[in-house]
Amino acid sequence: MNWLLKLILSAVLISGSFTSVAAYAVVAGGMAVVDRSWPQVSDGYSDMEFTITITKEPGYDGRTYWAHQWDYTGSKEGGYVGLQSTSGNNKILNFAIWGATGWQNSEGANCSNFGHEGNGVQCSTDYLWEEGTTYQIRIEKSGDSGWTASIKNTWTNASKVVATILVPQSYGGLASLSEWVENFAQGDDQHPSCSAVPQAIAVYGMPKANGGTVSPSGSNTYTYGNCAAIAKTVCTTEQVCTMSVNPSPSLIQKQLKNESSGYCLDMLGGGSVAGLWHCTNNNNQVFTQDDNFRFHQSSNDGFCLTADSNDVVKTSVCNNSAHQQWLKVNRTGTFFNAGTGQCMDPRNNAALEAPVGVYQCLGNDFQRWSTIP
Repeated sequence: MNWLLKLILSAVLISGSFTSVAAYAVVAGGMAVVDRSWPQVSDGYSDMEFTITITKEPGYDGRTYWAHQWDYTGSKEGGYVGLQSTSGNNKILNFAIWGATGWQNSEGANCSNFGHEGNGVQCSTDYLWEEGTTYQIRIEKSGDSGWTASIKNTWTNASKVVATILVPQSYGGLASLSEWVENFAQGDDQHPSCSAVPQAIAVYGMPKANGGTVSPSGSNTYTYGNCAAIAKTVCTTEQVCTMSVNPSPSLIQKQLKNESSGYCLDMLGGGSVAGLWHCTNNNNQVFTQDDNFRFHQSSNDGFCLTADSNDVVKTSVCNNSAHQQWLKVNRTGTFFNAGTGQCMDPRNNAALEAPVGVYQCLGNDFQRWSTIP
């Protein structure tokens, strides 16, 4: 079974069989994909790790799945794992493998066999993930025939094992990776149009294999499906990829005002280092954010806000680095930097002329920013 067919079927496994609806409704399904290329290994990989930061969740009845999907070297079957927003305000982690024979170590998870459009085992567990928090999801070989999924909150280091799913020993190792986003609303829950599909944005970090020793050799992104027109993918030189569903319009000619101090982000003295200053609407404080989440300096459009190697925010020539991507986290009002995995943060208690850098995302008032006008 090829991976694209699996993408289509995964929505069915998650939410059950299709039901009839009014003709105007739409099954959004899968919309954006990142295919990762890996160095060739004959027996596959023994584990893979994925990081994901959801910066805009779809809200109540969001029915959105952010998934990481793989194949095996010795089988046409594969599996997937990822975070979901389901009915109501429920949030879960979902893990499934086609052709699986059973499961174990599933305390706290709901595991069952499925037999609709293929067969296998699916395990899900309640998991209250939050916007703006980076999670590390891991799939690894367990014994001769088991594959275990687990998740870690990278800010608290709290880890949780989902379950171990058992497969035939002939499956071999992990052979591929596709990461994707879909809206699986079906039946009476379908949306009246693609434009009505709720906004959802997530940053997929560069995955690793074999204990973090192997990185992908390349990443290829595209959109597809009924609602491809509302989806967008952006991959950087570091292979950090952002997938968006119905993203908001870009910010044009805006100032960034710190909620703690009331001062604005300013290129102090007209230089290259960002700091805080009285909000004056001068060119040192005005920025435009493009479709790739970069803030261009209005006084010099070829320069963008960058989190440098010392965690200092400055302007540098605009490029395709994740260190120039800033995503607003709806829940906290912070700006998440895709390259560092940290948030925009003023030093010195946000005092006047305090330099601005990046720091662990705390969601406090020091890290909250509003846009003006």
